[in-house]
Amino acid sequence: QPSRASNQLQKSIQLADMAVTKDKKRATAKNTVEDMTMSPNERILKNITELYNTGLNTGDSGLKMGLKSICDDPLVKSPCHCPRKRISCMVIGNHSAGKSSFLNWYIGETIQSTGVAIETRGFSFLTSGRKRETLKGDATLQYFDHLSDIRKFEGIENNIFTEVSTSKEKNFSCTDFIDTPGLVDGDMNYPFDVASSIVWMADYVDLIIIFFDPIGQALCKRTVDVIRRLNDTGHAEKMQYYMSKADQVETELDRQRVLIQITQNLGAHIKNSHAFKLPTIYLPRLDGNDPPIPNAIQDVCQDIDQAIRLTVQKNLTTLKTDCERILTRLDQRVVEDKAARARNSTRRFYGVLLTLLSWTILALLAMLSLCQVYDHPLVTNAVQKLALVSPASEAFVKEMVTVGRFSNMNTFYYLVYALLVLYLANWVAIRMVWTKLPTLTKKEKLRMDEYKKYVKGTSKVREQMYKEYFKQLQNDE
Repeated sequence: QPSRASNQLQKSIQLADMAVTKDKKRATAKNTVEDMTMSPNERILKNITELYNTGLNTGDSGLKMGLKSICDDPLVKSPCHCPRKRISCMVIGNHSAGKSSFLNWYIGETIQSTGVAIETRGFSFLTSGRKRETLKGDATLQYFDHLSDIRKFEGIENNIFTEVSTSKEKNFSCTDFIDTPGLVDGDMNYPFDVASSIVWMADYVDLIIIFFDPIGQALCKRTVDVIRRLNDTGHAEKMQYYMSKADQVETELDRQRVLIQITQNLGAHIKNSHAFKLPTIYLPRLDGNDPPIPNAIQDVCQDIDQAIRLTVQKNLTTLKTDCERILTRLDQRVVEDKAARARNSTRRFYGVLLTLLSWTILALLAMLSLCQVYDHPLVTNAVQKLALVSPASEAFVKEMVTVGRFSNMNTFYYLVYALLVLYLANWVAIRMVWTKLPTLTKKEKLRMDEYKKYVKGTSKVREQMYKEYFKQLQNDE
């Protein structure tokens, strides 16, 4: 019966191992299929993120490691921030400027409400995922944890939402869109400080697209104020301007008038006014009967694609910088360890010398005390029984007692006090000298060697990513 129970237990363990192995193979196959369907830029951004979080391979210990965990290790303690695997694109404009309509067209799914009414009074994040889902304020800030400090704007958390879409249209899988509240003038009261929150959010985005509605409030004061503040805070290079809904302007003359009016009003608020462009865009019609009006909507897509390519380059550069910083830090720890061991050896040498000095002081104190009380019968008999074995040694002891005895007891006391003070000072010095500096253990050295091997391997993976990126550029050409 015990043998049957043990056999059943072994079979159960084998079945569990087989199930785990199948799950791993299934997950690996699924990831492989996903990688095959990804664009090169998406795959590079994903792999960079994995290098930081979990790693693409395992170390000698069999455990996965990432650059982030290496940097957080007390052995390294190096600053490190994991790049996101998607770019962030913020869309700004007055209400009914066509922001939500453009996002629905780009994603290929009606995910945002559209209309003349002010549909968007909060921030809507649009991101790609495996399952259609809607996240509210707290869940959104947990998902986009790098934006958690936006809570400082009172009332904003309840007005932030995230729509997760499974769409694979265009480069949506590489892009997180932020649909901002429609900007209007007048008595419109927002539940939070819209302008300040948009300017704050600009620090965390890669591209800012601004739409002007030629029919509505293209030049509303709120929109112009946000543009001015964005330019003043150093975001001019991120900003791209478009006049939306160009197909709703009846004549070419009216279109030119609107463009001139917008340009004149923005000229005083734009830092790079010499390179200012304001293309006209409109959504392609489903029946294909587009009006004979210049439509630069593909330029918007190209701006997004360009931001993705720049982010790929930036993330690859960040990966290189972090790898070099980690390797430098690891080498620095080795140098620090050697210096600490050398200092410990020096301290050990001085510690031995100071210990010998303390024993010498104690022996001197004992000898002087013995000389002062040697004439006492008990001391004399004890010394003769313990130490004296011949008349010559007895004569030597008496001579030493004669030399070490003080006729003036005050002089003896002063000398004893001085020796005691010297002993205490020496004891303090010993405690300080014998305090060892921390050094690396064998396990820590092995872990550092594994980190160094992994980081060097990561640098090689980065070179392969660059080759893939350049190959994509050549194919595009």
